[in-house]
Amino acid sequence: MITVSEITVTDFKTWFTRDFKYLTPLGMTGTISDCSNDYVSDNDLNKAFIEADMNFNESLFSEDNAIKTCFLYLAAHYLCNDLQTSSDGVNSAGYFPVASRSVGSVSESYAIPEWMLKDPNLGSFMTTRYGQKYLSLIKPLLIGNVQVYTGNTTYR
Repeated sequence: MITVSEITVTDFKTWFTRDFKYLTPLGMTGTISDCSNDYVSDNDLNKAFIEADMNFNESLFSEDNAIKTCFLYLAAHYLCNDLQTSSDGVNSAGYFPVASRSVGSVSESYAIPEWMLKDPNLGSFMTTRYGQKYLSLIKPLLIGNVQVYTGNTTYR
């Protein structure tokens, strides 16, 4: 069975070929700081992997492809949050999906589904589409998932 530690930056770049602009030394002019808002570095990806690993439960999955796919979506979620936070700097603010907004005759309304509202940990994944995709992939695995431990107690 594959483990999270075996998933690499190259795996991420291969899975998300179209999603992100990756920083490469070939053909670049200037310094990293000149393009840091537009490009993702391997350091950014490694940071997202560490964050995703802290919130990933490999025991939910029975297949290597499921572990890898779900972990990559979770890492992409953390990467997006990190990039949004770094571009906002000290003005960074947390948010959830729009509940209701109107401008003139145009309006939009979104809401966090009830099952997520009751779980503050899952609600945080709604802030990016990658987090939403991750939730859609793991939702069936969260239903009825229990672990039984053997042991005994003494009556007093």
